[in-house]
Amino acid sequence: MKFNAFRIRKYRSIQDSGWVELDDDLTCIVGKNQSGKTALLKALHKFNPHLSEPYDMVREWPRGQRRDRSSKQVVCETRFVLDDEERKHLGDISGTEISINTVVVTKDYDGNFEISVPDHPDLFRDTLHPNTVDEIANRIPTPHQDSGEQFKKVAAECTNEARRYVKEGRFSELGDLKQGHIEKLQGALTPGNPAPHHQRESEFQQQYEQILNQIVAEVQNLPTIRREVHDWVVGRIPTFIYMDEYQEFAGTAQLEEVQRHKASNQLTPQDQTFLMILDLSGLDLDQLVEQGRSGDKTTIRERQHDLDDAAVTLTRDVAGRWGQNPYKIEFRADGQIFLTEIEETNKQIGMIPLEDQSRGFRWFFSFDLRFMHDSKGTFEGCVLLLDEPGLHLHPGGQSDLLRRLDAYAEKNSLIYTTHLPFLVDLREPSRIRVIRQEDYAGVVTSDFGASGPDEKLTLQAALGMKLNQHYLVAQRNLIVEGVDDAWIITELSNLLSRLGKQTLPDDVQITAAGGASEVVYMATLMIGQGLEVVALFDSDDAGRREENKLRTKWLLRYKDTKSSSVLLGDAIGTNGDVSIEDLFPEAYYLGKVEESHKSKMENARVLKIEPRQGEGLMVNRIADGCKNSGIQFNKGAVANLIRKDLARKTDANASLNYTIEKAELLFQRIRSQFD
Repeated sequence: MKFNAFRIRKYRSIQDSGWVELDDDLTCIVGKNQSGKTALLKALHKFNPHLSEPYDMVREWPRGQRRDRSSKQVVCETRFVLDDEERKHLGDISGTEISINTVVVTKDYDGNFEISVPDHPDLFRDTLHPNTVDEIANRIPTPHQDSGEQFKKVAAECTNEARRYVKEGRFSELGDLKQGHIEKLQGALTPGNPAPHHQRESEFQQQYEQILNQIVAEVQNLPTIRREVHDWVVGRIPTFIYMDEYQEFAGTAQLEEVQRHKASNQLTPQDQTFLMILDLSGLDLDQLVEQGRSGDKTTIRERQHDLDDAAVTLTRDVAGRWGQNPYKIEFRADGQIFLTEIEETNKQIGMIPLEDQSRGFRWFFSFDLRFMHDSKGTFEGCVLLLDEPGLHLHPGGQSDLLRRLDAYAEKNSLIYTTHLPFLVDLREPSRIRVIRQEDYAGVVTSDFGASGPDEKLTLQAALGMKLNQHYLVAQRNLIVEGVDDAWIITELSNLLSRLGKQTLPDDVQITAAGGASEVVYMATLMIGQGLEVVALFDSDDAGRREENKLRTKWLLRYKDTKSSSVLLGDAIGTNGDVSIEDLFPEAYYLGKVEESHKSKMENARVLKIEPRQGEGLMVNRIADGCKNSGIQFNKGAVANLIRKDLARKTDANASLNYTIEKAELLFQRIRSQFD
């Protein structure tokens, strides 16, 4: 079952979080301090914790609502998506074909789980499985063929009625039914006790009474369909792991002391993290202790060889994850003292003990190793809940952590909370949820526009830090894929203005993204702040895919927004693949390519660039032609030259008639979208 969504109610500062929809395997919840982030994760964690941790109504019920306390109050409601195999299994349990895709599981303050299918409340009946009922009914005997005819007739009436009661699930009535049947059978015994009739009939009467007694006794313990489904679903609920205190690894350890603590079941947190290092490195504590007690030089050399090999093994797994500085790990041992040292390979300062590294590095190193260790066993396939990770990391380290979270989510569903802008991944806006205070209670939403001032500040800071803060100034924004698009559209608008033609609206701010996918997340964040946005995409594969994502996944969510998306080819009435360069005739654009690449052509001894023939964007065909001539194509240099050329134009000429016509169509479409 795949964890899909959850809802928290009546838990600390959370009155009703609303349904929190999860994005695949990684979801980020943004909120200021004291907004309810911790309460949200703790309530979710207690739904099915790794170690028993029940809800505590006395301490966790919302303050000021004592009269409403109820141990039957549902705290956590979760939704799971079923795959084909799981649906088939539920169909086998229920005895019917299952077409549902999701099940809902709730847990109340008493700790009771309940399973439901909201759209089909009677799907899983509180009755026995039809196969079980058939098996019970088939256990009811029939009289021996040597019985008398009158006895067989009465026995058939009794057994048919008993089987009907079983089929109807009237097991509680079988006891009363049995007594009447025994009396009927007794009265139908063949008179005179002739053999074998009387003996066979008496045997049947005793067997019939015994089996009915067994059925009445056993059926009380047989699980109904609902109970079987309940037990099966609850047994498949993943474990929820909550982490808010991230224990830093101690690089130095006294081996014999750790061994004593382990033998007496008194391991400290530092001991446990040290043992994780050994486990990840393939080292054995007892062997290291024995080798340390030996004064034999050969043994000491063998131990150092093992340590060197273990350090290389661990370095290969983790060293590339800290993007700010590449490093390698080294293990050393002196008697019973074990040392972990780190060398930053781009600095000439040698090995430094782990304890002397920066706090940010120690945190990231410990956090990463802890997850790498746990995901191999206990935590794999679980739901990981991280409360404010990376607080002590430098912004560069936070970016590294974002990449690691993606890796952690490959085997686990992962939810983390943050108020740090650098831990908000704007490339994936569908992952972002905002928790806001509403009537002093935390509510979670995916509507960025509905967030409070502090949450908006975090989102705006994230956008500003990773792009440019001035993008949020204008009320009306045209977002384009790249700087080249922004340059050309700006100068075309200026040219049309000089020609007395319709241009872009004066109050529209043109914002350049870094590609089609970045147009999506920039547009999403701006729309979420209540700004008006028109997102312009190239008509190529990437542009069409991302425009569809923005239009179907985000613009539909903000139905009241004055925002939209435009495909360039549709706007200018041109079929096929179209980019901003296709606003110009090929001869004009190719002339600017040769002008801007003149020195490169001379060095390559090329007189003329021949574009690749066939389909595709004009700029790509020209780029291929440059490559075939041994020239490195610089699209930005061409755009800059076109920009300067357009800025000098004061009237129309034949070479630009086509461009002006297409620009008018483009600006007309953009204006209509804003209006």
